[in-house]
Amino acid sequence: MEREFSVKLEDSPGELARVTDVLQKDGVNLRTIAIEHYAKVVRVITSDPEKARQNLTESDMMFSERDLLVAKLKNGPGELARVSRALAEEGVNIDSAYMIDKDSTYVHMALAVSDENKAMKILKL
Repeated sequence: MEREFSVKLEDSPGELARVTDVLQKDGVNLRTIAIEHYAKVVRVITSDPEKARQNLTESDMMFSERDLLVAKLKNGPGELARVSRALAEEGVNIDSAYMIDKDSTYVHMALAVSDENKAMKILKL
């Protein structure tokens, strides 16, 4: 299980620097990042969710967080299509997805889903 932090951004230069400066305190590393410009949000997965939460809270930044499931997929064409189709067929929506690790054999995908319990059964996690 991973933890996604969604941090609200102002619409001004330097906001990503402000957020990443706060997150890197105490040695917290970014594992992955996605920026949604129109939503004014940066979404991150960090090396240390507890420290990231503490740093964001102490900096008075507006953020939310949620759990992500991690699926180990074969590194090849069609694997994400297979997984997303299997989830869709059971009525599970994928809200966000991140590649957090990859080698020549496997890809680790972190997924935010509408029904974690159902997704865990489908993905055999």
